[in-house]
Amino acid sequence: MCGKVSAVVMILLGMALAAAAQTAGKPGAPANAEPVSGKQLFNSYCALCHGADAKGGGPFSPQLKVWPPDLTQLAKKNHGEYPAMHVQEAIDGEFGKPSHGTKEMPIWGPVFRSMAHGRKDSARLRIDSLVKYLETLQEK
Repeated sequence: MCGKVSAVVMILLGMALAAAAQTAGKPGAPANAEPVSGKQLFNSYCALCHGADAKGGGPFSPQLKVWPPDLTQLAKKNHGEYPAMHVQEAIDGEFGKPSHGTKEMPIWGPVFRSMAHGRKDSARLRIDSLVKYLETLQEK
């Protein structure tokens, strides 16, 4: 089972890097171009596991040991307050905390930093865009 999960994670990372190569920089685009929207980032990197509706039922969910959480309920589960910093840390993975209870979720900070070609601000903008997009999906 562990090998199957590792294979799924490797496939996800490969797909993410392929998507990154397509969106990282178009020829002739200015170096400081805005990153793609949070929705586009979510659809490219998160929806395979969390589902297009962010409720945790993406096409790869059945292969995972732990079902991906419903991302529309983050604020509700946090006493009505959207936990932006926690979401940012979970996506970035910079602090190495198993934010999701397991290490099944790929950490996207290193992927986004590699796409930024050394410009940390670009990776941070991508993560911030994702965090803000997830905030718009919160159910009241």
